[in-house]
Amino acid sequence: MGPCLPLTLTEWTSRNAVRLAAPGLDAPPEDLATLRNLVGDARVVALGENSHQIHEFGLLRERMLRFLVRECGFTVYAVEFGAASGRAVDAWVQGGDGDLDALLMPRADGYPGQSAEGRDTLRWLRAHNATAPRPVRFAGLDIPAAGGSLAPALEPVAKYLADVDPDAVRYARTALELSEPLAGGSGLVSAHTRLALAPQAQDRLSATLGRLLNRVSVMREIYTRRSGHQAYERALSDVWAAWRTDQMQRAMSELLGGAPDAADLAARDRYMAESLLELLDQSAPGTRIVLAAHNAHIQRTANPQGSPLPCAPMGHVLAQELGTDYVSVALTGGSGRTVRNVPDPTHPAGMRQCAADAPEATPDSVEALFAGVPEAPALLDTHALTAHARHHGLPEPTHIRMDDGFLPVPALNAYDAVISVPRTTLTADLGE
Repeated sequence: MGPCLPLTLTEWTSRNAVRLAAPGLDAPPEDLATLRNLVGDARVVALGENSHQIHEFGLLRERMLRFLVRECGFTVYAVEFGAASGRAVDAWVQGGDGDLDALLMPRADGYPGQSAEGRDTLRWLRAHNATAPRPVRFAGLDIPAAGGSLAPALEPVAKYLADVDPDAVRYARTALELSEPLAGGSGLVSAHTRLALAPQAQDRLSATLGRLLNRVSVMREIYTRRSGHQAYERALSDVWAAWRTDQMQRAMSELLGGAPDAADLAARDRYMAESLLELLDQSAPGTRIVLAAHNAHIQRTANPQGSPLPCAPMGHVLAQELGTDYVSVALTGGSGRTVRNVPDPTHPAGMRQCAADAPEATPDSVEALFAGVPEAPALLDTHALTAHARHHGLPEPTHIRMDDGFLPVPALNAYDAVISVPRTTLTADLGE
């Protein structure tokens, strides 16, 4: 009788992945004990998704957020949403006045405005905070309007400068005027517009933003005396957001023009990472953050030059800075429906979103690992599976699904865990 063959990665996953309750908010929390063990004492836990606007991802992520808040003491919910716009949303979840849908417009400013499930999560936060001894804060981390407009960041800067340094207002106002013709529903719209823009015009905007950034940076001590530390740090962050947005738009325009640079495309991810790190630094000791963003943003690994994804995603920066204090959990799915994004320069968002069948898992994808777990959402500890794969010399997955396609990502290195939902449907906002 010959030696026993090692379990394939799919067989190992079938035996060892932890089955979770079906997506919903009323399931008992016992199955999430594995999440507690995975998280440990980490200060930041990132919960991803392979596509925005998936109903099951929204429900599962809210259920995990509730568990992390109630059972593990997390007190900040940070999301892929404009940082400047997020301040008004934070005031609302703390019990402030206003209409949530109005605060989240335009929905292009990012998750959670893009889905009914995301908005429901904010309503839960507000209800939770009404009686919680330690309320949960909301924080946007992203550049403004998903890169489509500099105005949400520059308008607060202009108001700030009017109080602390009126002579510098001209920099913010000039940048607003120069960027207004480029504004659109997303960074993709602005990138398309820039294709027809003369290099001199782009350089003038970039130079003006550079002057503004220099002015606000070198005047730190003076501005801080005049406004206080918190107001200054917000203004500086908003200037950085505008500068990063300009750089990202230029890089995306080069990508559309056939000359991509994955390093420059990382401007947005760098801003999100720095926003989160600043949030940690400025928060009380013991603050723990739940981070919600796309799988492509939260991965721990860098992407190679020439990749369609940014060279240094947010999660890579956080992993390098925080080490084991950063835990990354990707959400993906099997069959069902997903989102297809079709570039369209005439569309207000720069692309059309439509429903599509989820593609069958390719043999080299992380999704193929869950072929033996068709009955329930399952959580896979990638560290344990990696140990098994490398002990037996088994090939590891090299791709992960993004929307209706697959991208090269070393998934077992990129995420601390992967959760797969057997079947996905679309949020009511998108429909069929």
